[in-house]
Formats: sequence, structure tokens, C-alpha cells
Amino acid sequence: MKRLNCILLFLSLSFFSLNLFCQNSYQVTSNTSKDGKYHWTEVTNDPSHTRFYTLANGFQVILTENHNEPRIMCLITTKAGSKNDPPSHTGLAHYLEHMLFKGTDQFGTLDYTQEKMLLDQIENLYEVYNSTQDQQQRKSIYHKIDSISGVASKFAIANEYDKMLGNIGSNMTNAFTSFENTTYMENIPSNNLNKFLEIQKERFRNPVLRLFHTELEAVYEEKNISLDNGSNKIFETMFASLFKHHPYGTQTTIGTIEHLKNPSLKEIQKYFYKYYIPNNMSMILSGDFQMDQAITLVDQYFGDWASKEIPDFSYIPEVPRTTIEEYNVTSPDEESMAIGFLMPNQNDKEAIVADLVSSILYNGKSGLIDKNLVKNQKVLSAFGFTYLLKDYGMMYFGGNPLENQSLKEVKNLVIEQIEHIKMGNFDEDLIKASINNLKVQRIKEQESATNMAFVLNDLFTVNRSWENYLSSMDDMNKITKKDVIQFANKWFKNNYTVVYKLTGNDTTVQKVDKPTITPVSVNRESQSPFLKKIIDNPSPAIKPVFVDYKKDIKFGEIKKDLPVWMVPNTRNKLFELYYVLDMGSNHNQLLPLAIEYLKFIGTSKKTNEQINKDFYNLAVNFNMYSSKDQTYIGLSGLDENFDAAVQLMEEILNDPKPDQKALDELIKSKIKSRNDATLNKDIIFYDALDEYLRYGKNNSYNNVISNQKLKTIKANELTSIIKSLKSYKHRIYYYGPRSLNTVVRDFKKSHKTPEILKNYPVEKKYQMQVPKENTIYFVNYDMVQAEIQLNRSDKKFDSKLLPYVKAFNEYYGGGMASVVFQDIRESKALAYSTYASFVSPDKKEDPYEATFYVGTQADKLGDALTAVNHLLNEMPESEKNWEIGKKSIKQGIETKRISKSQIMFKYEQALRLGLKEDSRIETYNQIDQISLNDIKQFHKEHLKDKPWNMKLLGSKDKINMEELKKYGKVVELSLKDIFGYDVEKTDGVKP
Repeated sequence: MKRLNCILLFLSLSFFSLNLFCQNSYQVTSNTSKDGKYHWTEVTNDPSHTRFYTLANGFQVILTENHNEPRIMCLITTKAGSKNDPPSHTGLAHYLEHMLFKGTDQFGTLDYTQEKMLLDQIENLYEVYNSTQDQQQRKSIYHKIDSISGVASKFAIANEYDKMLGNIGSNMTNAFTSFENTTYMENIPSNNLNKFLEIQKERFRNPVLRLFHTELEAVYEEKNISLDNGSNKIFETMFASLFKHHPYGTQTTIGTIEHLKNPSLKEIQKYFYKYYIPNNMSMILSGDFQMDQAITLVDQYFGDWASKEIPDFSYIPEVPRTTIEEYNVTSPDEESMAIGFLMPNQNDKEAIVADLVSSILYNGKSGLIDKNLVKNQKVLSAFGFTYLLKDYGMMYFGGNPLENQSLKEVKNLVIEQIEHIKMGNFDEDLIKASINNLKVQRIKEQESATNMAFVLNDLFTVNRSWENYLSSMDDMNKITKKDVIQFANKWFKNNYTVVYKLTGNDTTVQKVDKPTITPVSVNRESQSPFLKKIIDNPSPAIKPVFVDYKKDIKFGEIKKDLPVWMVPNTRNKLFELYYVLDMGSNHNQLLPLAIEYLKFIGTSKKTNEQINKDFYNLAVNFNMYSSKDQTYIGLSGLDENFDAAVQLMEEILNDPKPDQKALDELIKSKIKSRNDATLNKDIIFYDALDEYLRYGKNNSYNNVISNQKLKTIKANELTSIIKSLKSYKHRIYYYGPRSLNTVVRDFKKSHKTPEILKNYPVEKKYQMQVPKENTIYFVNYDMVQAEIQLNRSDKKFDSKLLPYVKAFNEYYGGGMASVVFQDIRESKALAYSTYASFVSPDKKEDPYEATFYVGTQADKLGDALTAVNHLLNEMPESEKNWEIGKKSIKQGIETKRISKSQIMFKYEQALRLGLKEDSRIETYNQIDQISLNDIKQFHKEHLKDKPWNMKLLGSKDKINMEELKKYGKVVELSLKDIFGYDVEKTDGVKP
């Protein structure tokens, strides 16, 4: 399953409410239900009123209500992750995570008695396989495993778990394995909590390791993806250096290639029964439910799960270091460097000081790294954050160099900022401002049931109390400048690790080779009795709530062509403000550069540093963005600081001060970023090559200002563009607690514009390609994997097609129970990631697009394309799957609530498509009438026997280029073809 590393890394900032700006007393209280059956603890002055239950078997249940929409975020976690893997079987926890989607003896099977006899044979064969060294013998054994697996699959029903969760309306079926834990997640409609609990009880009762060798191939693909990822190499090297004895550093989550090649089903089962025990696990429910009812249901399903002794976890403590360690790693993408310092763990009393110090150093606005390095353009980019785990922590810094700047120079500049902290060379006001911004961040996240669930999950994983977490802001308020300096001198010593990531081909990479796999049966039309029971059991109805744009948005006007849209915030005292212009780079090529330049200059009265400091002190975010056809300038933060923030933003827009030196440095960075983009496979594939695929050689992505011309741009050209923005017609969006009349009145005073607003410049239009024959646009890139995406433009937007688009996407390519996923990943094991979609355009004059993506090993590309072509021309049919899909669509609409500023952006989107009402209304009203035959007809009209344009990224040395010609005309593109500029030659960046 996809690992949510970003959530684990950055959710140290989370839920809170406005009363955190005051000192509060947080004490744990014990409570008992009226019938005396249930006991729980909660914390005084907790705005969320979260309850913590422990069932008789030790199973922890954490409940927090959030009634913003009729859905519940559900997390089930075991305190067992990659650090608990046996050293001889690394990656085992991650294997198991994958297998817990395969079913039990009650679901996922047609005849478990027959199936089990075959599964036992497979299990025993793997043990023989793992102990065999002779390659010919191993090949013979694997052939037997493959053969028996094919027979066993005839008794298996693929994706029954996903079908059940689709049936109850879950829209977040996933899981992740990390160092400390393995977590399974679902986001379900609140009327299906009972069904969800019944499914989960069965899921964890007796998991069966079926369809193992095809799922193992998906793990191989995941490993190969990691081998192509430069950031992953940095991270693994960093952990291996900082943690030489602890499993954080001695083993990885996915595991070694050697262990991946020699899995043991017996060890996987042993791991499950050892760690998946109730007193080592928790369930977190965050959302729309009543806690007294919920705990009764959870106890009903999980209360009889037998507890066991929790295995001890011990490790050899890290030996204090006195030296700096430096490492070089290589990958084809842009060069970068990272620094890691060992830190206290999350439960240590100094953990909050670590978080504060991290924010003082880098906060994206006014930290020392922000103002001294990023804003002053001393480096191309730099950042930092804390990553505090259960046993140890780390403070991590990263950066990218300017042209002709060494990675060591970047490292030294970051270390200089740390030295400033150690010497006390920072403004004491930065401490208070950092704390206030952390508080606002917590306020913003209080409305999200999902964020709240993950925060509670993180605390459960590391054994940190809710009381400690709630009081941490008050404790942080007591931290002085002296405390910060003492912490810095204690932890920031010459004992850190530096990893230099160089650009080049890594000749040491060992990929996981493609095994021979015979496609297995998926038994698409079959259903187990357990699944039928879930489907047949009715659920209470939830009435959909659609957006009424004319009612939910309040409309005002400052003058002609300057409307104000307003949605009231009745939940808290936060605001969001946007100035919206319907013009971008297609109207003026210099506009995005001017918007970017605005981040580095000041006004005639204030320096750039003062402006950033003022916004940070106000705890207000100032953001700007310019796309091909729109520009946004926005503020968000505490409404009590609204007037001051607007005044500051208006000052910046009215009086930007030209700074040629800042522009010259920005241009240098821009050219360096362009060079870096040509090394980045994601930018190549998803941005540059994607535009070429869709629009051909003349597209908005490669129609760029040349590097030579960039160097001739004058600062006053860009400041003139900035000053002119308010002279064009535009809109103001406000979400906050103020009334419309107040907002309009205040903006009439503060938002000075010409009497008559100008129309936008003429937009440069690009014509989307209509493929006449199968054409493959290939870009060579040194990587283990190959990524291919098919695309074709279809008919012009027609709103009448929307219900059929929704139906087709759900059934054909939208999830793990779709025919695309089942065929390419589950049956044939040809990809880790694959999907297909019929995409609606952004504007009514644009066409729909059909797309099909596969990420696969380079040596499986031909097989993958053969499978894709089959699905494009022959759609597998399953009435039962469509009935589940239909129900999933309806429940998704019934429980989706569009709210806050989303309402205005949804209305904007509707207007661009020529729609007057919420488009979901028509889909909801029609979906029951759409048959599988309608979907088949849709497939025939829009996909079958059609020519396609394809984009392909991979290594020419690993792809059979001759075989590729069978699937279409191959056009090899240069980087200049897709980016539109020459890569400026350099001597390369040195460590």
C-alpha cells in the first residue's frame, strides 16, 4: 500500500482551538458511563472532548466527534512496524500490510477447504525456495509455486475487501507501514459504522495469505520505485548513519532485495499473531457519530479478541558521536544535500524545544534559513523540520545549490544559521511569533476529522499522552531565549551527518528482476456469503446536501467588474482572502515571473525582510500563484489581524520597489531551476512531456522566455506588471466571520483601483492534439522503472455526459476494485500503480480526455502494453461489481459536504464550464438508471479501436525499443523539445 510518509513527517502540527491563546489547565479525568459498563479518560479544557477507552482485553479506542460532514475517519493501528522486523526478514511488516487486504477464510474465497490445501503447498514451497542456493533448482521451485498459485486462484475472489468497502462508501481505503507502526485507514459514511466494524473484526480474525506471489511482485515494483528516488536514497543513508545500532537505521521499511527475493509465509504469519493483538493495537474514530453508541459497537465486535503478552522491544543504545560523517549518493535527478542531527524522542521534555528551534530556523516565512538564505537567494532552496520518533528523533535540513555553488557551500550556509541560534544571534520576538504561528496552524486543523485522527494515531504510536500534547503550547510559552540557546549548544555539535546527493548514474543499483508469473484468476463475478451479507444488510439513509451557489454565497460589488464573493465562517475566527484574476502566462509571459519576484522585494517604506517579519508576527500567510490562465493573491490567518494584513498586502501591490540585484539573482536561480527540471523525472513526465503529449510541439509549457532574454529583463518591467494587476477586472473572495456589508465597505476604502477596470490581454490559445495513429513520445532517462501514459482528446465538454463519466471511472479504472487494477496488478502483476480515467476539462470550450497510466518495470513494458491494449478494446463485464460501484458513487455524493472557501472555488469552476448548479445533482439523479451496458457503450464510443498518443519515460538501455514499435510509431524527443530551452552547460556540482 502507499506509505503516507508525508503525513508522518509533518503532522507534528495539528488540532487546537482559539482558547489555546490563553493559559489552560489540562488534567486527566476519569469517567464512567451511566450503566457503569464503560470507563474512559478525557482532558479538561480539551476543545475536542476526545475520549480514551481501554476495553477489557487491552484494545484502546480513541473517539473524537466532528459533525462537519456525515463521515468518519477510521484508523486501526498496531504498534509494530519495520523496526520490529526480524533482521533476517526485513520488509516483513510491509508484506503483511499488503496481505491484510486479501481476505480470510470467510471472504475472498469460493471454497476455503480446497484453497487451503493448495495454499499450504505454496507456503511449504517458499520455505524450500528460501533455503535453496542453486539457481536452476530455485527456478524449478518457483515454477511450481507459480503453477500451484494459478490453480489456487481459481478458488480465490480478488479484491473482495475493496468491494465491501466500496459498497459501504469508503473513499480512503489504504494503509502504510512506518518505523513504529502499521496503520490501516478508511473514511466511511457515518451510517455504515456497524458494517465497517463487522468487516474489520473479520479482517483481523484470521487473515489468509492468498494471491501472494502476484502481490509480492507489487512489492518488488515498490522497491524499484524507491531505487529511482534520490530523496529516498538520502533518507536511507541519513538514517543508516545516525542509527548504527537501532533498526531505524539498520533496516528499511520495504526491506533488502535479498529478503524480498526470499519471503517466508510462515514468518509473516508468526509476525501477525505476535504483534496483531488487541492490547498492542488501537482504533481511532474521528467524525460524525455519538461516542456512547460508538464504544458499545466497538466493544461488541472487538471486545472478545483474546489478548496476549506484548513482545518486548529492545535495542542497543546509540553511542554518542564526536565526529561529522559525510556520504555521497548518486541518482539522475538534481543535486542536493541534507544534514541530520540526532534529537530527543517525542516523549522527552526537550521535544517541544526541538519543535520551536526548528520553527525559528525554518518556517517558510521568517525563520533564519528563510530570510538569510532563501529570501536573500544565497541558495536555490533550503528547509528544515523535526522528525521525532518513539526512541530517538532527528532534525533534518535540506538544500539545493545555485549555479556554480558546491553542495558543501550550501551545507556551510545552513550550519551558519544553526550557529546563529547557538550564539543567540536572533530576534527574541521570533520565539513568540513562531509559537503564535504554531497555534494558528493547530486552529486551522481542528476542522479536519482526518487530521485529528492522524495526530491521535501518532501519539498512540509513541505512547505520548493527550494531556502532554495539549499542554505543550502552554509549556512552549515558557521557553526563553536562554532555553533556546542552551538547547542549540547541547544538540547542535560537530556530530551530525551530511549526505551529498550528486547527479549521475548509480552503477550500484540492483533492481528486483521480473519473475515469470502466469496470470491468476480474479473471479470477478463471484461473491462470498460474507460479502453478500454486507451488501444485503440495509443502512440508514443519509440525505445529500448540494451547494446552492446563489444561497450559499453572498454577492456584493465594489464597482463594475470588481465583485465580492463572501461565505461566512461560523466555526471560528479565521479568515481567507483572495484576489482572483482570470489571466496568467497565456496572457502575459512575464506575469508568473513578476508574481515570483514579488516574494523577494520590498516597498519604498519596508524591506522584504520587514514585510515577511510583519506577516509572521501577525500569524498571517501571504501567498501568490499564477498559472496559465489565472492568478491568485491571498491572505489567511486570524481575523483579528485582517485589517493590518490587508493594509500590508495593498502596500506591496501598490508600491513594489524595483531591486535589480534581487531580480538578477532570481534569474540565475530560474535558469538553475530550469536545468534541474530537465533532470527530474517527475517534472519531465508529469509536466513537460505531458503538455507535449496533449498539445504537440507547440504548447504552453515549452513556449517559454529564452534564458538569454530572461537575463535582459529589468526590475521595473516586473514591478510595473505588479502595479497594474489591480487595474484589470478581478474578483475578491472572502471567507471569514465578518459580514458582507463590512467587507465591501472596508474594501471600498482600502482597495484603490482605477475608475474603469481594463479587460485582460488576449490569451494565446493552444490546440489539443487529436491522434490519428498510435504514437509513442519517448524520452530517455536512466531509471529502473518505466512509466507510460496513454492519452486522447475526445468530444467537447457536454454536461449531459458527466453522470456517465462518473460511472465509467468508478467501474473501469478508479480504484482497487476497478477492472484496470484487477487485471493489470492483481491478475498479471504487471504494475504497482495503474489507473484509467475519462477526465472532464476546466473550460466548456475544451474537450474531455481519456487517459490510461501504468508504472512498471522496464522489462515488463511490452507485457503491460499488451494488457492495456486488451482492456482498451475489450472491457471485462461484472454486473455485481457495477452494483457495488453504483452504490459507492451514491454514498460518496450523499456524504460529501462542500463548505468554507471551497464553495466559491466550486462556483468559479462551474461558471468556467457554463454550469449554473452543483453538477453532482444530475449525477445523483441519474446514476441508478445507468446500466453496465451503458458503461460498455461508453467504453466502445470513447476507447475501443481508437488511436492514442502515448508518453513514455524510461531507460533506452532497459527497454526493448524494437518491440516498442509494435505498439505505435516511436518518436524520441530531446529535453529541448519538451522544455523549450537549452540546458546551460556547467562543470557539474561538487560535494
